[in-house]
Amino acid sequence: MLLDNEFPPDPRVENEINTLGSAGFEIHLLCYNFRDQPGYEIINGMHIHRFKINKQVAKKLLGLILTLPFFKIIWKKQVTSLLKRINPDAIHLHDLPLCILAGYIKKNFNIPVIADMHENYPYLVSEQPYMNRFPGKMFLSKDKWFKKEQVWLDKTDHIITVAEEMKNRLGIDVVKKNKNIIVVPNTINVNLFVKVQKPDPNIRNRFKDFYNIIYIGGFDSLRGLDLLLEAMAILKNELGELRLILVGDGSNRMELQNISTVSGLNDRVYFEGLQPSSSIGSYIESAHIGIIPHVRTVQTDNSSPNKLFQYMYYKKPVISSNCTSLEKIVTETGCGLIFEDRNSSDLALQIRFLFNNRDNAIKMGEKGFDAVMNRLNWDITSRPLLDLYRKLGSIKN
Repeated sequence: MLLDNEFPPDPRVENEINTLGSAGFEIHLLCYNFRDQPGYEIINGMHIHRFKINKQVAKKLLGLILTLPFFKIIWKKQVTSLLKRINPDAIHLHDLPLCILAGYIKKNFNIPVIADMHENYPYLVSEQPYMNRFPGKMFLSKDKWFKKEQVWLDKTDHIITVAEEMKNRLGIDVVKKNKNIIVVPNTINVNLFVKVQKPDPNIRNRFKDFYNIIYIGGFDSLRGLDLLLEAMAILKNELGELRLILVGDGSNRMELQNISTVSGLNDRVYFEGLQPSSSIGSYIESAHIGIIPHVRTVQTDNSSPNKLFQYMYYKKPVISSNCTSLEKIVTETGCGLIFEDRNSSDLALQIRFLFNNRDNAIKMGEKGFDAVMNRLNWDITSRPLLDLYRKLGSIKN
């Protein structure tokens, strides 16, 4: 496996490695080393190979991947060295940028190449603010990402996506029709997730006297957190015990804090920053509603955020914007309510309903929990991944 980030943490990568390792596959992961982690170590049977690089340099190389060759050169050198040493039977590329190596690997090592699409990447890039203002708008090409997606993925043997909607887009608009595409959503590995949680009574005590909404994840302009603050401002005089807990960080945190101040919400909104994964359970347990206010785009219409299933596991009713893949799950399971994206008044309406109808909220939470325990958990949804690698193993044998 190749990952253009540090490891750990990465829940999806860790889940895939644990699943394949438990099934008898030997997994080697090549990734970045931004700090002073060991260059090689074995963690729970996984072979982790790291190479040193400055984090900011790595980000710049990725940003310039379509204009300068350095990202490809560095990764080609590291991959060649590792593959010659371990002689693997297949290679698994995490997300689109590393698929730039697919043709090189096929030509020089003649092994199956699997592309694992964590994101609807060209749309993710094209929607970033830096791509839509100077100098990015002038010097960086959105169209080129869509062309490279087609070129690179056509050189792979199998593709993994996180949502049925993404599979449909790739199968219809991007790759050849005979390409094998499977769906492995970002559901939670219940046993692993619960195992790493460390109950923190201090977190629960801080919020125990309020009615709490929680958001966990990144902060950027597409997450809809500004709309969430607008909804809080609408409700602040009506629902005095309402509080918002924001766990995470990102590019627009300062902007969000300014909105909170201007809206008179500083005593109602808690910016908790990045928190260890072991504390996530305590934060969610402190909440009454789990929220996903994402702005609807092609990327978010095809997404599978881990937090959705975390909220459901902890029996929290979910309020989500009407992104296609999210609305489908929330509606089919009955685990919560949907609001129209970019519509803070509609979001406030859904919050008000759950606040005033707590028996309904409890029932939604129970339905979400049942769905996670019986259908939407990693043990079940990872079966296509196992089937893919077992088939590759039987072909080799």
